[in-house]
Amino acid sequence: MMANGHLVARAGGLHPPPSVVLSWPRPNHVNPETRGSAAPYTLIILLVLTLIVYTARMWARLVVAKNAGLDDALMSVAMILVVGSTIAVVLGISQYGFQWHAWDQTKETLVTTRQITLAIELLYLAATTLIKISILCFYRRLASGSLSKTFLYCVQCSITVFALHGIAFSFVIMFSYSPIEGFWRIYDVAWRAENRMTSLDEGAIIIAVTVLGTIHDIIVCALPIILVWNLRINRRQKTGLTIIFGAGVLCCICGAMRTYYAIYVYHYTYDITWWAFHGWIWTALEADLGIICASAPALKVFFRRYFNHGIGGSSLREKTWYGRAKSSIKVQDDGENIDETPLNRIIVSHSHHVTSQTREEIWSDGSYASTKAFNGLPRRDKF
Repeated sequence: MMANGHLVARAGGLHPPPSVVLSWPRPNHVNPETRGSAAPYTLIILLVLTLIVYTARMWARLVVAKNAGLDDALMSVAMILVVGSTIAVVLGISQYGFQWHAWDQTKETLVTTRQITLAIELLYLAATTLIKISILCFYRRLASGSLSKTFLYCVQCSITVFALHGIAFSFVIMFSYSPIEGFWRIYDVAWRAENRMTSLDEGAIIIAVTVLGTIHDIIVCALPIILVWNLRINRRQKTGLTIIFGAGVLCCICGAMRTYYAIYVYHYTYDITWWAFHGWIWTALEADLGIICASAPALKVFFRRYFNHGIGGSSLREKTWYGRAKSSIKVQDDGENIDETPLNRIIVSHSHHVTSQTREEIWSDGSYASTKAFNGLPRRDKF
């Protein structure tokens, strides 16, 4: 239903009518009501956790499995952008004005809230676009040569669509005001009096970005279901992989909440800084959780390499010397018995030099070949 030239009738947005402004309380620049510091500190902790997970992922790919690929390069760039966007959110909700009501904003924060809004939107869009494309590149590596061309075609089409979406909306947001400075000078009366400014419908742009971004999140979460259930692995492994990939549902929830608050801020309230506070939190959560969820499959080999012995209670050397392996085989080389080795390891003989390695270590000798072992997917040609 059309109202005042808009698809949805507005009772909120960037430009409150005089009647609404007159109904606001008097500005309090001494001790205004604030949102507190719990959210900023929580986001900082989450960012540190995200950096730890990302570091473990890259260590597993570069050092343990030695099979880093394009998906890791894209994720590395995304990590830099996520750090920037999370810091921008923390500053926005603690220092730059989004911790206060609209009527308590100062002359300075009327500018800084807009500047940080532009920074967050651009960093978030670039970061999440790269995260999604990185995940899709990982799917492509994982499925290449093992599934139908239809699946790979869907993945490639998604990569193209997501890339175009990120590039197009970055330019639209950047140039939604002409001149660009108008984006953060929208409430600067003196500047507006001296400069002519034109603008697009900011609310429609941001809502479109959030809605399409959430749809893209759903696509990224849905694609691995097809991948997993077409693999020739047992149901337990399929369930485990589905849970790992399904963690991306958290990002879908964050995207949905970000969409909700975008609609609320631009259509249902004029106290935009107070309510955008929630939207920025969901924005940071989505980006950070995107890194964590995308790195989850890679963490499996990391924990196997460095924490498996602690979980199992004894090392391979102890099991071999004292014969405590419950399931083991004896391998002979030139007629001589070699110590028992658990079945989850493989004896590799180079002339008379015999070593015991895990399947992951064997598969990591090849760059692409190790990808499937790295994610717990068995290969028949090795057994």
